[in-house]
Amino acid sequence: MSSEPALPLSQSAITATMTDWMTVETLGHKLLYGFSLWHPRTGGLAWTMSTPVVELAADKSRARTLSGRVYGLGRQISFSDLDEEGQVALRLLASGGPTECPADSDDVAWVASQKMARHLLLPPPPRGDPAAVEDFVRSHRGAYLAIRSNWSRYSR
Repeated sequence: MSSEPALPLSQSAITATMTDWMTVETLGHKLLYGFSLWHPRTGGLAWTMSTPVVELAADKSRARTLSGRVYGLGRQISFSDLDEEGQVALRLLASGGPTECPADSDDVAWVASQKMARHLLLPPPPRGDPAAVEDFVRSHRGAYLAIRSNWSRYSR
């Protein structure tokens, strides 16, 4: 964050959105986890975990994170509200500490393929069929990378 004082959260520009979200504790920090409709770094349309939360609005409509990003927040959810992709992505994003097992590469590829499919407006491959996921990613990588290269043009 910059050394200049931040605007009050209610007056700060929203720089990313999460339609469905919750807070999670990871490595001693409270983070936002949710479905990001838009995020200037990741392009959105995917499950995302923030940097540590430094401020959460009383009405829970906005949050500021340590990175300085201000999230517009939609519906607060709990773990039981997560679909299969949300649960798998949470496991992958919350793991990776020094004592955690390495992420399952099939699940990493499957979660990535879901995001690719949303951006490309295509039906996603099924989980549990690594060959279908690999074929999907290989077949659509070029189109997806072309979309990614344009994300900065749409950033706020």
